[in-house]
Amino acid sequence: MNEPPTHLSHSSRETLLRCAKAYFLSRIAKAPSRPALWLAGGSAVHEVTELWDREQVADLEATWSIHFDRQLKEMRDKEPNENAWRWSKTEPIETWRSIGLQFVQTYVSWRERAQWEIWTTPEGEPAIELDVSGLLPGCPVEIKGYVDRVFHDPVFDKLWVLDLKSGKRPPKSADQFATYAALIEVKYGVKITDGVAFMNRQGTLGKPFNLSEHTPESIGKVYGEAWELIETGEFPANGFDRECFICDVSAACYAKRGPLAAQYDPNHPDHPDHQYPF
Repeated sequence: MNEPPTHLSHSSRETLLRCAKAYFLSRIAKAPSRPALWLAGGSAVHEVTELWDREQVADLEATWSIHFDRQLKEMRDKEPNENAWRWSKTEPIETWRSIGLQFVQTYVSWRERAQWEIWTTPEGEPAIELDVSGLLPGCPVEIKGYVDRVFHDPVFDKLWVLDLKSGKRPPKSADQFATYAALIEVKYGVKITDGVAFMNRQGTLGKPFNLSEHTPESIGKVYGEAWELIETGEFPANGFDRECFICDVSAACYAKRGPLAAQYDPNHPDHPDHQYPF
């Protein structure tokens, strides 16, 4: 029997709206996901940049190798067959060994020349991979959030929510930044009106997002609506080929005739329940 979820997050809500079936399979049915090399590389970039911000590590190359190799080991432990991994043909493992280090170096170079400073919370914690999880008005469950960085701009005396992006595409909307800002406001009583991504591939800040219109109430409302969708117990597949291509649980999806669908997807006639679990 599958257990219903107990919380939401920006990524889970994003998955739900993109494809409710993918949300069900990954978050509720706990179907196995195909490892992705770009996610492993991105995780290593986050780990090493976090270490630099906390400890000012000197040997970035060695530190990068340690963390990237650890990510690869975790992928191999999960799926020994590397042919089953998701990865870009132009960015295999050996390419990632090189570009991943470059992504770390672009961030460090920006940090060394930028005037922005890591914000310290009222509780004295540096805002590095900051846990801002909590409740927002209008949503009955916890919204989990971990902010890559919160910076203070001393020139304009304001705070910025910043997210590191090692992918090629910049954020399309302010949703992620607005979620973090709302959670920060509730948790610390501090209003943040600006969000931006650091694009590691380019070594620069991306398009800034103004968050002034977003409030804990407005953000809580959209998460509350997402929770209502989940409570219906209906999780249809969206049927878009592009979304299916990037989906990491398509092997468990009956709509895609996935080989694991009978085990994980209640729409499959051979599934033990052959219905949604709640």
